Amino acid sequence: MDPVLIINIAIAILVIIIALSGIKQIQQGQAAVIERLGKYHKTLEAGLSFIIPFFDRQKFVRNVNARPHELANNRIDLREQIMDIPEQEVISKDNIRMQVDTLVFFQIVEPYKAVYEISSPVKGIQQLSQTTIRNIFGEMDLDTSLSARESINDRLRSILDEATDKWGIKVLRVEIQDIIPPIELKEAMQKQMIAERERRAKVTLAEAEKQERILTAEGQRQKQILEAEGENQAVILKAEAERKKKILEAEGQSKSIQMVQEATAKGLDAVRVVLGKAEGIQGVVLIETLKAQQEIAKALASGENSKFFLPNDLAGLFGAIGGIKEVLDLSKDISAKQPKK
Repeated sequence: MDPVLIINIAIAILVIIIALSGIKQIQQGQAAVIERLGKYHKTLEAGLSFIIPFFDRQKFVRNVNARPHELANNRIDLREQIMDIPEQEVISKDNIRMQVDTLVFFQIVEPYKAVYEISSPVKGIQQLSQTTIRNIFGEMDLDTSLSARESINDRLRSILDEATDKWGIKVLRVEIQDIIPPIELKEAMQKQMIAERERRAKVTLAEAEKQERILTAEGQRQKQILEAEGENQAVILKAEAERKKKILEAEGQSKSIQMVQEATAKGLDAVRVVLGKAEGIQGVVLIETLKAQQEIAKALASGENSKFFLPNDLAGLFGAIGGIKEVLDLSKDISAKQPKK
């Protein structure tokens, strides 16, 4: 084979290899910083990119990522990253020593600044977090520190985010995982908590008894009210019944009197007819007899007595009652015999 051809083939293969070495593939959520002749040139993002071999190179950035072993040495993680700040001792405002464990969530938003503005972003965030935590807890007493985690988290996030902004890093949130007071203080707090629970239990029990007494008294009051209302209603109903009874009795007496008066009126009419034909002492006897009957009828209608004692001289008047009947019958016969006009 011709040596020149072999050399040309070798050169062509070498050129292809060099050209292929300039093709870079970046995964989603990652980035790469390219330097040309030792100076920053550009930032490669997700997808295929091409660099000039021998002139361009990817910068090593192991200390930029929170977990560098998960990525290549020249890749920058653009996803949200978690940094576990080592547990540290802090002193509160009332001179209580505590152990604080913290998590920081951050994200690299400008790879150029994260690479060139600070030598080790991860170490910078860690040191800054520890210093800020000591300062914040030093301004608070123990009770405030234990009860104000949310405000501590917000304050930490705000301070760290402002400090790391020039590094191209955004602190998304900070979480205080645990605040551990000294053992003896922890035991005292445990006893205090137990005592507080017992106190609350007693208060709850007393409140329940109070409510029970209130409900019992209320039930008694309602019972008395209902009983009084029932008695009042019974009195009203009894009075109403008495009233109706009297009304009915009065109506009965009224009807009796009316019937007597009607009968008397009819009798008087008949007497007038008879008297028109009777003469002398017979007329007087009839009149006296009717007056006596009228008085007795009134007494009977009043219902006040069921027995009557009459003088002997009036007893003869009632003997004329049969005569009145005969007179009335005679009047009817005379009327019947008279010719109709």
